Amino acid sequence: MPSRRFSRSHQLSCLLAFGLVATSGIVPGGVPQQPLLVRVNVSAFDATGKPLTDLRLEEFTVREAGREQPIRRFLPPQAPLKIVLLIDTSASMIEWLRPVTEQLVDFILSLGPYDEVSVISFSSNVTLETDFTFNPERLQTVLKKLEPAHDPRDVTKLYDAVAIALERLTEQGRARTALLLVTDGEDAGSREAKRDETLDLASRSFVTIYPIYATRRRGGKNDYLERLAQATGGEWYRTDATLPRELGALARHLRYHYVLGYAPTVSESPAGKIPIEVRASRSDARLTATTGYRLFIKK
Repeated sequence: MPSRRFSRSHQLSCLLAFGLVATSGIVPGGVPQQPLLVRVNVSAFDATGKPLTDLRLEEFTVREAGREQPIRRFLPPQAPLKIVLLIDTSASMIEWLRPVTEQLVDFILSLGPYDEVSVISFSSNVTLETDFTFNPERLQTVLKKLEPAHDPRDVTKLYDAVAIALERLTEQGRARTALLLVTDGEDAGSREAKRDETLDLASRSFVTIYPIYATRRRGGKNDYLERLAQATGGEWYRTDATLPRELGALARHLRYHYVLGYAPTVSESPAGKIPIEVRASRSDARLTATTGYRLFIKK
């Protein structure tokens, strides 16, 4: 399948060819806002480390700030898993693109045999490199062919790309969904989406975002990427020596995880992280779960 650029002039053809959502849905007055559900990701293992994939909804309890919350959405590990790899190919990524894509190949090989992955690249254009597939050879070929832009004047449509990827994943029905975003975190040139619009879309999309921050700075932070992760129950990573191990752990988590959704009880964003506690009634279950989130309120 050839790459396809996303632009206003190609929206209709993209929709017909690939089932994509038009970028106009991200602007005010576009797609209606969805009811906000906090996404809680849970991995369950027994005492020997074997994944538990047969837990039922009624076996889970979720508490937000100490108060039990009704679980309104439940996706077990048997539900389809669809992941978008959203990769910054702007000129500023020349140092990071090759090593990170090599690590993403290992990540893909650690997923389940029927987990589907799509690759989207972005710089001056947002380009579909491959639609969802569980063919690892196809994905490896696509990742190895990615190259950074050669023109330093090339812009980076980060916000446009995030919005497009989120809307594509939102269209995947009852699938478990995740977005891995590889970028140095700087937007330049987005026309369809703004920073706060993408944060609002992320908080309502029921898609977990895992940003990978390309930086040389030890302990470097990026507020936008951190907030994307915090608003969606995800984690964010840096391009350092720990990344291969962290991606391996993430692949195992995504392969076997449950997704729980509940309506938040807070009405405004507090100063700190809202704590979440997840328990399972089964005595042998050892859980790893989302521990909290920050609610994004669009101004």
